[in-house]
Amino acid sequence: MKLSQMLNKNKMTLIVSLPQNRTELAEAAVRGGADALKVHANVFHQASGNRFGSVYEQREVFKELLDSFEVPIGLVPGAQVCASQDELKLAEQLGFSFLSVFVFHMPLYMLETKMDKMLAINESYDTAHLKVLNKLDVDIIEADVFSDDKREKIHVSDLLRFGRIVESVDKPVVVPTQRIIEPDEVKFLYKLGIKGIMIGAIVTGSSPDSIERITRQFRQAIDSL
Repeated sequence: MKLSQMLNKNKMTLIVSLPQNRTELAEAAVRGGADALKVHANVFHQASGNRFGSVYEQREVFKELLDSFEVPIGLVPGAQVCASQDELKLAEQLGFSFLSVFVFHMPLYMLETKMDKMLAINESYDTAHLKVLNKLDVDIIEADVFSDDKREKIHVSDLLRFGRIVESVDKPVVVPTQRIIEPDEVKFLYKLGIKGIMIGAIVTGSSPDSIERITRQFRQAIDSL
């Protein structure tokens, strides 16, 4: 099942953004109950402090990951430096399910990929900007409403930001853990109409044990909705 289909079908979908592109971390997330996984290329990941090489450089580890798990696996294709058209074709051939990329980093050729397109937007976009996304060939909106990654909790004001995005677009919205979100706070996101939560290093940590443990806590919170 494609991620977009999963998001539309499930009450809420649990995505785990891996701090490193390692099979044992993916295994831990899947054991904990992840519905989907996300890996990285061509980017420095601020929350985990890791640098990720190109799709070509990581071809073998990506192939191992994609051959080992049945859940959808998505790719961050880069940031200031983004995957080329040839790299994008390789990602499709390897079997990635979706792309996850900021709108201000995404070249137009990526709009033509067969993979699901999850576009990340930040707080700089007003309601008029958001409504334009309804006219573009994108599948999922990622609500990156914070300008940086801090180990702080979210507040009611942040729920207002998430809710504004949900009401402005006709596509499923995913919230990433740029700040600390506790498992028992998932219900507040669900009430806003958020269709997915993507947990990453700020809440999961970087070890297999912590990733499995925290993923399971979020799985239980989602299953109890």
